[in-house]
Order: sequence, then structure tokens, then C-alpha cells
Amino acid sequence: MRTTRLFVTLFALGLLVAGCGAGGSGDVLSPSPDPTPASSAPAGAATPVSAATPASAASPAGAAASAGVTIRYEGNAQVELSANGGARVLIDVYDPAALSAPPTADDILLTTHTHDDHLSRDFQKGFPGRQLFVTEGEIEAPDVAITSIASAHTEDDPLLPKNGTDYIFIIDMGGLRIAHFGDIGQTALTAGQLKALGDVDIAITQFENSFSHMDAIDKKGFTLMQQVEPRLILQTHTSPAAVEYAGTLWPLLYSERPEVTVTAERLPAETSLLLLGDDAAFYAGLVPAEKVAW
Repeated sequence: MRTTRLFVTLFALGLLVAGCGAGGSGDVLSPSPDPTPASSAPAGAATPVSAATPASAASPAGAAASAGVTIRYEGNAQVELSANGGARVLIDVYDPAALSAPPTADDILLTTHTHDDHLSRDFQKGFPGRQLFVTEGEIEAPDVAITSIASAHTEDDPLLPKNGTDYIFIIDMGGLRIAHFGDIGQTALTAGQLKALGDVDIAITQFENSFSHMDAIDKKGFTLMQQVEPRLILQTHTSPAAVEYAGTLWPLLYSERPEVTVTAERLPAETSLLLLGDDAAFYAGLVPAEKVAW
């Protein structure tokens, strides 16, 4: 057990030194958000997982109200989303071999920024479907609607409509509203960003990353999630210290599988953190966590 914990801790520390820089190209389809910071919510005590209530986000045309979304987590910030047998949304693909299947023309690729742990350039250049690459914009397909807004990898970075340092992808599918924050490193979300985000059901975000000046001491990632107040959080870059602190704020859930299907009925009534994938059992051993079989 000591060997396992040492390996996972060294692995988590390795993620913190992954390269981070901006660049890329893409079409600008929407304006930058208001850069005026909005005040953050105060930290709260953990609350038990309560009975689920319906998702608050509106679904794109044709989406079933409680069809749900299958989320597959593949390391770093690489995530696959699918619902209703429609388009598969692939986000921050740095390891194409980890995908559940090769990409098709029906798939959509989203890239939050151009760091090597979020991007495979050959995969991106040869991708057969539509994509938003380091840019603001919109994509609509059957049962899915996507909007991208500018954010910042570190708090001093400007919010640019194109070729900025980070982008937030807002995805409505399967009756749920999902927001992928990439490697956001802002101290607080702006009023414009919060307005664009609306009521988020599932947030995919980081809590510890030295290149974003974010850790369990400054608690920036937690402050951002207290502003958003999603129903469920899937963590990306993290550390044992960050997981332990998260356990003081929110109930923790975990699944040892890399893939879960989340429906409106399964969403916790209060914000909860979901640990997913290979390291989930280890992290769940640090603080009390409820195992789920979704």
C-alpha cells in the first residue's frame, strides 16, 4: 500500500510539471466575456448526498430530458462525452490510443489550449470531424450544442477570443449542461463567464497545477467551483492534498471504472466531487467516499 501511495503521489507531482503554453488557430464566432471579476462564494461545510432533483439546464432540440451522458475520463483533461447515440465529443485529446474508438466524421474535437498534456498535434490536424481549436465559437449537432468562451491559464493572462491561453467549453447534451474548464487558473470567474455558464450540472476542472499557480494552499480551483456551484465535479489535475481539502467542502463519490453514465436522476442535490479512473480508489482511501456504480 505504501508503494502504491508513493507511486500515485509521484504521478500526481509529475502532472504538475507538464508543459503549459498558448497558441493555435481557429475561427472566432462569438465575443469575449466581460472581464469584470464576480465575487466568489464562501466555503461551505460538506453535506451528505441528497435525493436527486432534475437538471436545470435546457437541452438542445431533440435531446431526451433524462437520457443522460456517458463520461469517459482518460487522464489529464482528456474526456469523451456521448449521449443518445449521437455525436461523440472529445476534449483535450493528448493520447489518442486511450480513446474508446477511432474518431469519425460525426465526432467533435474540442481543445482548450495547446500544452502537450492536452493536445496531440497529429491527431488534431487529421481529425475527420468538426472542431473548436483554441478559440471561442459554437457547434451544433443532433442532441448536442457547444459554446466556447475565453478564460485564462493564469490570472494575469488576457481573455482573447482566439489563440488565448485557455477556453471553457459549455456542452448541452443528454438533458445535462457540462462545462469543461481546461487548465483555468483565474482567481475568480468574471460576470460574463458566469452568465455564459448558467446553471452547470457537471464541471470538469483542475485543482492543482503549478503552471496555473493553483494548489490546495491558495484554493483557487475550489473558489471557482464555489462560484459555479455545479451538481457534480469531475477533477482533472489534482493531488492528495487537494482531494483531502475537497473532502472538507463536498461529499466525495468514486468509481474505479474510467466510464460512468450520469442522468438527471443520478445528480446529487448538492455539489459533490466524483473521483474517476485508475487513481480513484487510492484517493477515496484518503477521505470518506461513496462508491457508485453508474
